[in-house]
Amino acid sequence: MSFKFKLGEYIVPSLAREMGIPVGASKVTAIHLDGYIEIRPVGTNRRHVVESKDYEKYEEEVVESDN
Repeated sequence: MSFKFKLGEYIVPSLAREMGIPVGASKVTAIHLDGYIEIRPVGTNRRHVVESKDYEKYEEEVVESDN
């Protein structure tokens, strides 16, 4: 079985990027079956389960704080 993203990769919503809306990156923290992934937005401790089809890989450098 192949997955669209790997653990630890940074991603952003595809629609926001297409529309030119600046959205921060999120880190993939878990991979679920049926195309779902768990993400954590950079700079927060919250986690969300989202569909991977709505996201794309973030190509820019990400700097996370140690706080």
